[in-house]
Amino acid sequence: MNYPAGILSPEEKLVFALCRLEFDDIIKNDIRELTAEISDWNRFVHLVTGHGITALVARNIHHLDIDDRIPVESLKLLDGGRLQSMIRNAWLASRWKEVNTILSEAGIRHLLLKGMALEHSVYGSKGLRQMNDVDILVKKDEILKAWLLLQSHGFISDMIKSPLHRKIITETGKHMPTLRKDGFPVELHHRLFMSSDRNKLLDKAIDNAVEINIEGSPAFIPGNDIHLEFLKSHFEDHSSVGNIQLRLWLDLELLSPGNAPAFTAGMIGNPNPGSKPGQRKENFRKRFYSMPISVRLPYLMGDIFPSLKWMKKRYNCGTLNAMMHYPVRIAKIQWIF
Repeated sequence: MNYPAGILSPEEKLVFALCRLEFDDIIKNDIRELTAEISDWNRFVHLVTGHGITALVARNIHHLDIDDRIPVESLKLLDGGRLQSMIRNAWLASRWKEVNTILSEAGIRHLLLKGMALEHSVYGSKGLRQMNDVDILVKKDEILKAWLLLQSHGFISDMIKSPLHRKIITETGKHMPTLRKDGFPVELHHRLFMSSDRNKLLDKAIDNAVEINIEGSPAFIPGNDIHLEFLKSHFEDHSSVGNIQLRLWLDLELLSPGNAPAFTAGMIGNPNPGSKPGQRKENFRKRFYSMPISVRLPYLMGDIFPSLKWMKKRYNCGTLNAMMHYPVRIAKIQWIF
């Protein structure tokens, strides 16, 4: 089979070989041979975990009937991770149903994105697509109503950085501040791209969504083209901050076989290399200039001078120490140039 460019250890090759849903005879044979070459099973498990594919790999090991070739302790760890993923995915689906009911009764249509959408479509609702939260897309002219409506039903918003940001909250990012209820996190998106022209297509995507079924409840997901474009952008965002997971790569490969971004040997061996020098500044600049001109100044001022409550939480300190961080933040003005 074709492996990513570069020199790969047997452990890295096996991780990549098992990161898929379907196997031909060539891949099956490669996998059996690789299991005999592994010298560090702890590293193999570590890489699988780091790439967010524990549930998938555990399922594939049993599916290919090679569990007798895996050390007992390593297999226990993988099976435990798979069980956790199945339980969490089922819990997230059950909690999403409350969101679905609240928004549907208010006449607000939403689409599932990323993990939940993929789990219940290309991954086959088997708990294989690991996820931490639920992401939904709502039309921009309904996003504030939806966000406030969920809060009226007990959801609590993450802290907003500044009162200045509250006034321009629908213009400062791709999604509203995360909402949480009893440990369940949901993110409401109203933009998916940096380009305003691309975001203008989202209302049509919502109107023409694909219907799926989640445990007896109807749900909607984007068509492949718009979802694929968003997931590519999402993959690039994660890559820019040093989070390069095979989990995100496989999402793209399943939606458009053969067209996922190229993966290199170094990416497999280190899924969390950290961001490049200056990347944080570059990301800030891109976000700043993607906003309407009218909101850029209040956004910048709110970012440099957040509320004291936010500062105390951000820096995990008392009032005096938090105030001492304000002068340092002024330097962020240089980031937009």
